Amino acid sequence: MNPRKIILTMLEAYEKHPQSLDTILDRNADVQRLEQRDRRFVVEIFFGVVRMKLSLDFTIHHFLQTERLKHNEALVRLLRIGAYQILYMERVPDHASVNETVKLAKGIPRLVPCAGVVNAVLRNIIKSKGSLPHPATSEPLDARLAIEYSHPQWLVRRWLDRLGLARTKSLLVYNNTRPEIYLRRKIKGMSRQQFDAESRSISEPAKGYMNLFYRLRKSIVPDSIRLLQDGYCTVQSPSSGWVVAMLEPQAGERVLDVCAAPGGKTSLIAELVGERGGVYGCDIKAVRLGKVAQTAKRMVLRNIRCIVGDGERLPFAILFDRVLLDAPCSATGVLQRHPDARWNRGADHIEKMALLQSRLLAGVCTAVKPGGVLVYATCSLEPEENEEQVRSFLALHPEFSLERPPSCIPGTYVSDDGYMRITPYEHKADGMFAARLRRAA
Repeated sequence: MNPRKIILTMLEAYEKHPQSLDTILDRNADVQRLEQRDRRFVVEIFFGVVRMKLSLDFTIHHFLQTERLKHNEALVRLLRIGAYQILYMERVPDHASVNETVKLAKGIPRLVPCAGVVNAVLRNIIKSKGSLPHPATSEPLDARLAIEYSHPQWLVRRWLDRLGLARTKSLLVYNNTRPEIYLRRKIKGMSRQQFDAESRSISEPAKGYMNLFYRLRKSIVPDSIRLLQDGYCTVQSPSSGWVVAMLEPQAGERVLDVCAAPGGKTSLIAELVGERGGVYGCDIKAVRLGKVAQTAKRMVLRNIRCIVGDGERLPFAILFDRVLLDAPCSATGVLQRHPDARWNRGADHIEKMALLQSRLLAGVCTAVKPGGVLVYATCSLEPEENEEQVRSFLALHPEFSLERPPSCIPGTYVSDDGYMRITPYEHKADGMFAARLRRAA
């Protein structure tokens, strides 16, 4: 099937029913049948169009002559695909982008009358590459930055107020770069020397927590990597690994991982506690928990027990040595990796998430045994979901106290007030916040 037609179909599905782009990809049978090269092409444009949607629309609308055309959703959707290739993909020749997009229009009955418009708009974008339209300087700064960097205006305004212009621009630039993919090596099963030798052609040298994380050198579909297929590694970001370091699991311990899907942290915890220990991976959705079970099976980790349950009301009365709550959040620290999160939530979402996080903390803290550790983590950059959430919890639960991160956490990630805080604008990595809380013995 035509890769561009697949992209168009997925973009339409996303716009009609906004959801995770990964979910749409996984459910599209045509994508799964593509050759690796075409699949990379589809993924890049699908994610890229969603990421740069506001900037693309500003440019496209400049060249569409009537309001009727600007409100033709199917036309604009198709033009985004062509314009993205012209503006953001150097390896695709401009003439190919135009010809293939026009051909696609001619193959869709409702877009056949628009084929000439598609050709004209894309050729005008090519001619204007060096002098593309920009928002008027009379527009507010947050509005201009929102269009230039394709972020929601309410979020840009929020960051400007809290972070200032320099750090906000650094964050916006980072969010528009293509995310790097990391493999996390399994601790046992293959020596590090052998893994390094077998992965050298596709990845950079190890880094991150316990030197377990390898950045893929080129755009490779991870599922096609034999080391991953055989269970010797999994896909996980280094920032996620440092959350497990904050938990500091020990051999033989029993650990609860709440909101465990997709299972990267769960599997690493399982390796660290070993066969004498165990991990309860808990998630409210059975479908998501299935991914944890798949990872456990592929990596041959028999000490993971998957339980469908709500963290607000845990479905068991067991005390654990350590509990990890990687809470649902606004995901403002990982907008580079999840561009759909820019558009499918509004300014009130942070407040809603903060209320949910508070309920989850109140629920899971009861599972921490006396003297045990609770780690609260999010991939948000927002204080209401992070420091303020922890302070509110401690005020209501004096039996817990804040501990500084373990010595293995790099100092650059440790804040003056005792939290782990990784930010895209400072560390060029997925944003991650974590607090380590100790229950009194």
